[in-house]
Amino acid sequence: MKEALLVVDVQRDFCEGGALAAFDTSSFLKPLQVCIDAARRARRTIVFTQDWHPSNHISFRARGGSWPVHCVAGTTGAELMPLLSVQLEDIVVQKGTERNLPGYSAFECTDLANTLRRTGIVSVAICGIAAECCVLASALDAVAAGFRVVVLLNLIRPIRPFAAGPVLRELRHGGVELIHADSWLRGPP
Repeated sequence: MKEALLVVDVQRDFCEGGALAAFDTSSFLKPLQVCIDAARRARRTIVFTQDWHPSNHISFRARGGSWPVHCVAGTTGAELMPLLSVQLEDIVVQKGTERNLPGYSAFECTDLANTLRRTGIVSVAICGIAAECCVLASALDAVAAGFRVVVLLNLIRPIRPFAAGPVLRELRHGGVELIHADSWLRGPP
């Protein structure tokens, strides 16, 4: 079974010191890179997403949205964290590019589902930021697109720590399996 690791929005603006920093990102970057390296050695496809917003995106408070300005296309804040080692064979998806659509999901207004299908991917493991927004939306859309989906519990971070419980319930209810990254890397028993 071909699998992909989907690393959602691990960008400067979502990490410590960024415009919209998620909770406790400093403890998760190194374990995330270990997981990416192990997945690469196991010949799993690696996909990185980036919020890549226009400067007048609907999610920004100035337009009535919930968030401060973040991950504006082409800015330092939109860059993937330098610790991540993106390779030529990896897939990078820029999302949230439409100014009037939220763009939370890696599958919204992108060709990611078709790209994964063309490469024979049937299962997607998801990690990254933010659990209550982009991770949640990407996981549910991946299920809707027909993929087997797991979320790697130790490698997700919320913006709001109190959101974790309801998010996990919604993921389970949506058909997503919740496991630790080590279990996913070991594969089926």
